[in-house]
Amino acid sequence: MTKAGLARIPAKPIAIVVIIAVVFLMPNILSGSTYWLTVLTLLAINVLLVSSLRSVTLINEISLGHVGFALIGAYAQGLLTMKGGLTFWPALILSGLLAAFVAAALGYPFLKVKGIYFSILTLLTAETFRLVVYYSDFTGGFIGLLGIPAPEPMNLFGRTVGFTTVNTYYYLAVGLVIVALLILYHFERAYVSFQWRAIRDDSMLAAAVGVNVIRFKMVNFIISAFMAGISGALFAAFQHNLSPDTTSRFGTLMSIYILVYMVVGGKSHFIGPFIGTTVLTLVAEFTRPIAEYQPMVTGAIAILVMLFMPMGLAGLPAQIRRWAGKQFATRPLPKQSGE
Repeated sequence: MTKAGLARIPAKPIAIVVIIAVVFLMPNILSGSTYWLTVLTLLAINVLLVSSLRSVTLINEISLGHVGFALIGAYAQGLLTMKGGLTFWPALILSGLLAAFVAAALGYPFLKVKGIYFSILTLLTAETFRLVVYYSDFTGGFIGLLGIPAPEPMNLFGRTVGFTTVNTYYYLAVGLVIVALLILYHFERAYVSFQWRAIRDDSMLAAAVGVNVIRFKMVNFIISAFMAGISGALFAAFQHNLSPDTTSRFGTLMSIYILVYMVVGGKSHFIGPFIGTTVLTLVAEFTRPIAEYQPMVTGAIAILVMLFMPMGLAGLPAQIRRWAGKQFATRPLPKQSGE
């Protein structure tokens, strides 16, 4: 192949293929380390949750209560498999649909308001969900749910594969997260995304040219809630136990963390949640010896990114190119000899 032919090969698809290949080779790279595979499995689930939160920014809103939909998905997965007698797969889909149904019920009144009012509404609603679970005997109360079943074994290419180990569940979680992210990516490239961006840029102008603002906002909110519910269901099946405590995965602090993951990665880029979640998860792991200072380290990184990289880490290459272009543009041309 000629150099011109190589130059025409798009770089992004190659990068995506390389990333996916590395992700699926991780168990071999890590020599089956249970600890690190646990970290990476939770990281993959968090990427889906943060990506679902980022979807809401396409309609120019920030949800501070997206963990509430993850909580619904997680407890639905636990209750449907423990008390409802369902297997993993139908429970997984129903968990996402339940989160989407709740979003549909709340979406019309919530999406009538904008900005900080929408953010506060979602935050208070998520905390209400957590308190309902905390005080309900049906959901295990403050103890939570214990002993949530693992996914049933599957027959793949004539071989029975169980998901009782971290190694096998890693592949299941990563595979499902990739499928979910591809669906989100499809929506961002579909016709509906043009309506979302029109609403994001100027909702009044979009309404003036015939866009049904509330309807398209509802579609966005429901899709993002469904994905958040799926992330919660995956978490429940992996951890086997759920807790509604304030310091748990479904507390207010987690809402702040996933927002920070999104901002650090770059909310304007589809790959931003992956970058932000990966970087800050690894920072948290490598700063475990100074665990009491972890929030300070995470906060410092977030502050530096917001001050000096407003497009997030995903926007850093473009920012460097712009900076380099300005440097070369302002540099005076060398004088010709004899002038």
